[in-house]
Amino acid sequence: MPIYINKNGQQSGPYEDHIVIDQLKNGSLSPNDLGIMHGGTRWQRLGDMFRGIGVAEAKPIASESHAASTATPPKKGGCLKFGLIGTGLLFLLLGVSIAIGSRFIPSVSCNLAESDAHKIDKLRSDLDKATKDGKYERIGPLQIELEEELEGATVTQQYCNDDKFRNNVIGGAGGVLGFVGFLMALIGLFVGRRK
Repeated sequence: MPIYINKNGQQSGPYEDHIVIDQLKNGSLSPNDLGIMHGGTRWQRLGDMFRGIGVAEAKPIASESHAASTATPPKKGGCLKFGLIGTGLLFLLLGVSIAIGSRFIPSVSCNLAESDAHKIDKLRSDLDKATKDGKYERIGPLQIELEEELEGATVTQQYCNDDKFRNNVIGGAGGVLGFVGFLMALIGLFVGRRK
């Protein structure tokens, strides 16, 4: 007659009598596991249903329960751990690359501002030389040219300052990204650890 088995809270079956007896003999089932006949109303110990079968198997069952109690629980957080570490390192490298790379973004405005500064220095030295030499016909045109260069230099210097600010913001964002990546990798090292 078919028998349903309840082993460690897990119900299975139905099984034929001879299969249950074989499992009791080889230790797959314990006499303390529960069983119920098909159509039955209450669960019984398999040792009571099949007297004398599996009782001599007490030693292997005790060692199985000991092995089950000493088995380490499955580790958790493996994928999360490697995901955090991998993503953290990626963010760290990306952030550091952005922070360092932002220092090398070319700026045409700064090149023009530097060029304007050289022209202004040359015009001032030419104006001083013309004043010392008494070449008054050269002073007027040099002063006009100097004033025009100063106006243009103010604008290019402002653009250069804007470019430097932009580079600093990009570098700061890269630094923040790198710091977040470092924290993610650090947290990833401790995910899933037992105390």
